[in-house]
Amino acid sequence: MTEARPLFRPEAVDAQRLQWLGGVQLVRPPSLAWVTAGVVCVALALLAFLSLGQYTRKATANGVVVPDRGLIRLVPAAAGTVVERRVAEGQVVQAGEVLFVLALERPLLSPVAQAEVRRSLDERRRSLADAALAQQALAASRRTALDRRMAALEGELSQIDLEAGLQQQRLRMAEETLARYQSLQAQQFTSAAQTQAKQEELLGLRAAAQGLARQRAALQGEKAELEGERRALPLLAEATLGGLERDLAQANRDAAEQNAEQRLVVRAPQPGTVSTVLAEPGQSVSPASALATLVPQGSQLQAQLFAPSRAIGFVQPGQPVRLRFEAFPYQKFGQQPARVLQVSRTPLAASELAALALPASAGPGTEPLFRITVALEGEPVAVLSAGMRLQADVMLEKRRLIEWLFEPLLGLKGRL
Repeated sequence: MTEARPLFRPEAVDAQRLQWLGGVQLVRPPSLAWVTAGVVCVALALLAFLSLGQYTRKATANGVVVPDRGLIRLVPAAAGTVVERRVAEGQVVQAGEVLFVLALERPLLSPVAQAEVRRSLDERRRSLADAALAQQALAASRRTALDRRMAALEGELSQIDLEAGLQQQRLRMAEETLARYQSLQAQQFTSAAQTQAKQEELLGLRAAAQGLARQRAALQGEKAELEGERRALPLLAEATLGGLERDLAQANRDAAEQNAEQRLVVRAPQPGTVSTVLAEPGQSVSPASALATLVPQGSQLQAQLFAPSRAIGFVQPGQPVRLRFEAFPYQKFGQQPARVLQVSRTPLAASELAALALPASAGPGTEPLFRITVALEGEPVAVLSAGMRLQADVMLEKRRLIEWLFEPLLGLKGRL
């Protein structure tokens, strides 16, 4: 009897016996593919942004607003006490105008020199007073002479008008006589020579009439000039007397100040605007202390930045600058555009800032600083004044973001 053969192979039966739980099937949701694609796109975009994107490297420095012609510090020639202050902040002054009067601790001149100065001032006062009197007498004399000349001209004009009237009568008579002679000549009662003589006589009378007219026009022109001179004479005399009176008043003030024997007058060295008054009456001052600061006339405001050497390496003239004034928050007023004009080649020590009439706090500590001169551009963000402190960003260069990202590694490579 033959053995029955199984329907399935033993290997297949054994394989099914080991896999009674079934096969493993991985089911991936469709959204995972979109997420993967999105992550890849974001990574590529970030890589492109880092490779193509740029940023501007900038150097930050502190500074102050100053006039382009500088600030003039008014200092006394000797130590003393402020007796009088004749100026206020923001006041426009002229060259030579008295700003302060000081009482000196010690007189500047010896008694002999003081006596000589007083004598010179007295002589100047007398001379100015005599000049004023002489000017008044001269103006009166000139006015009298003009009045006389005007009266004479009016008399001459009246005489010429009278002569012109008589001349017109003679002309009419000569014309009538010539007409009769021409009529008689036509009737052959007179000769042509007689008629021609009458014509020549008429021409002579007409020439004389024209001469009188020219003479009258000349006299009228001279009269107009005299009238203009007579009208201008009081103005000229008043201007001259006004100048003499001002000089005399100044001489009187100088004499009064000199008679005090220990007074020192501080004057404006040039026209300008007083920006800051630092001394008040009763305050003791010395040659090392400023009484006031003066902004020269016609000055334009600019900024001076003070940066340490670590921030100055790539600063060049022409680079753009953004200024932020402490007095005007940039969040509200914005930033002031500017441009670098000049960069100092040597540093300024913090001790030298005092000689520039600038706040020593414009730079950090006692570290040597470089000065950067900056010109303002466009309309100012607000009303600026000399001495305002500010912070500035100097735009140095544009760099790629990937360079900024790997800058620490590049620096480490350079050190190795």
